[in-house]
Amino acid sequence: MKFKFTDPATDFSNGLQVITDYHQDFLARGKKLVDLAKQIQKQGMTEALALECMDMYCHYSHATILHHKDEEEALFPLLVNQSSLIIGMIERLIMDHEEIEESWAAVAKRLSHPEQITNFDHFLHLTVEFEKILRDHLTREDEDFSPQIKKILTADQMKQAGEKMANLRHLTA
Repeated sequence: MKFKFTDPATDFSNGLQVITDYHQDFLARGKKLVDLAKQIQKQGMTEALALECMDMYCHYSHATILHHKDEEEALFPLLVNQSSLIIGMIERLIMDHEEIEESWAAVAKRLSHPEQITNFDHFLHLTVEFEKILRDHLTREDEDFSPQIKKILTADQMKQAGEKMANLRHLTA
């Protein structure tokens, strides 16, 4: 069976919309990931659940990296000459990215080899922890950071960010 990454973003004409598309995907998929771990805990690993593990691994392995690159390479550079408040927010978000990636590594190790998931309770704990760290980060971005940058970025800068994000995927906006 082949696993294919489907980008949550389909329109790269506005970088902030790309970020929003990813956030919505991460929130929905995070619930599914925790539900998957609960199913595994309840009934043990099956072939169908192993395929779901591989699908989750494929998606998150691409989406997490792309999303962080979108922010760190396309969006944050547009904001470097702003206030110390914005710089502080960016620094915090980058620290979040490191924490997310560390938590993801523990989950990914197991999802990529579902046959090796034998401690179902621990796997559930890892997925719940990862989903919470990611959800808290997304909430911080959506409620604190995004309202600030919407006041700062021009339509041209949002378009520029979207074009850079498309280029990271070898697409054209």
